[in-house]
Amino acid sequence: TRRLYTLKGQQTFDDIRRKYQSEGEFRAAVDRYCRDFEKLLQDVGRNDRDNIMTQTYLTSDTGKVYTMLAHASGRLK
Repeated sequence: TRRLYTLKGQQTFDDIRRKYQSEGEFRAAVDRYCRDFEKLLQDVGRNDRDNIMTQTYLTSDTGKVYTMLAHASGRLK
């Protein structure tokens, strides 16, 4: 839920969700970013038995962006 975020994060989440729903070009960019990041995780995961690299990517700044975008776009629930 959006309660995972700070108050500022909740506002950002709401802004992203609104823009994702109303702007096709933004939606396409978000979808592309999420697909690319998910492919990266899949590729890394093949040789990452302990999930250390996967966790590193998910907790990086790009991983945090992915999490927010994927959540706001409905990919993560």
